[in-house]
Amino acid sequence: MPRERVELGVEFLPERRAPRVPDADVRARHVWVERRRRRRGAWAPRPSRSAVGWGGHPQRIGTGRIEFTDDLSLWIYDGQHRAGGLNQLLSEQEDFEDFPVPISLTLGLDPGEEMREFYEVNTNAASVKTDLAWQLLTKMAEDDPELREMLAPEDKDWITRAYAVVDELEKLDGPWKGRFQESNRRKTRGDGVTIPKPQFARSLKPVLDMPSFKRADAATVAAVLNAYWTGIKQVMPEPFDEASDFVLQKGNGAVALHRVLPQVVEVVRSTGGRLGQPEGYAEVMAELPTLEGESVDNDGQRMIRSGADFWRVGSVASGFSGDAGRRRLSLLIQSRLPSPAETIQL
Repeated sequence: MPRERVELGVEFLPERRAPRVPDADVRARHVWVERRRRRRGAWAPRPSRSAVGWGGHPQRIGTGRIEFTDDLSLWIYDGQHRAGGLNQLLSEQEDFEDFPVPISLTLGLDPGEEMREFYEVNTNAASVKTDLAWQLLTKMAEDDPELREMLAPEDKDWITRAYAVVDELEKLDGPWKGRFQESNRRKTRGDGVTIPKPQFARSLKPVLDMPSFKRADAATVAAVLNAYWTGIKQVMPEPFDEASDFVLQKGNGAVALHRVLPQVVEVVRSTGGRLGQPEGYAEVMAELPTLEGESVDNDGQRMIRSGADFWRVGSVASGFSGDAGRRRLSLLIQSRLPSPAETIQL
């Protein structure tokens, strides 16, 4: 933590007196610190009078200020990494000396209570969505070569590339036009969207990891994807005509079919097909409608589903949920594909 004065927003109790030490508690889930008064002697903050109702305002609740002296010891019991990062930043960038840092300050906890508080914070804290952050990072990386170089060694550059591919795919006339749900928008009935954009972007990792696409620009990868899905539509059009009634263009279908795309590309290439033409993919995916499996209808009757019905919401493909289920679904699709070795011409 910075040594200079730290200003904290404090919500004081609406009482006629200044709060005693146990009453002062600042809640901001960033860095958690503890003033262990039992080990260092009694200590009390000096709150602003206007904040706690002094001077003729006994019921007033507002903002107060607690001033810490340089010799005051505070123990960090959650957020050590964040505090370490701030210390490193301050050692390198003096401009951040007055940067405000939200903290949660507790007073007088014993070690057992500290551990209980640590458990509660890390168990019940809501996770923060990073979808919008990655989309913004993608835009920044387009004009910042240093940022792209920084992401590459961490194997994070594929995420920004994936969002760039999705943006290019949206521009093309094809099966995915109008199907993506933006991170900051809710789905509404009849809007035509079938999958959140971040989920589709994450499903592209097997595609972007292909050697052929490692250095390919986003527009090229988008053109290949558009041709691939157009070829699938030629083989089995019904799930695309009523996309919301099928899972083919939802999470299960997108993840599974992108996992098999590397094999499909190899077969298309080995037969002399062009990666930007749907016909080659349609030929390779010709057996996709033969997928079949058993499902139970609303009356409890077991039925064998195949073709488009295999992909209908509530049918067989819907049962392949989670990463393990989608992996099994991709293996099932692969069983209907020709092997690249079978198409090698000597």
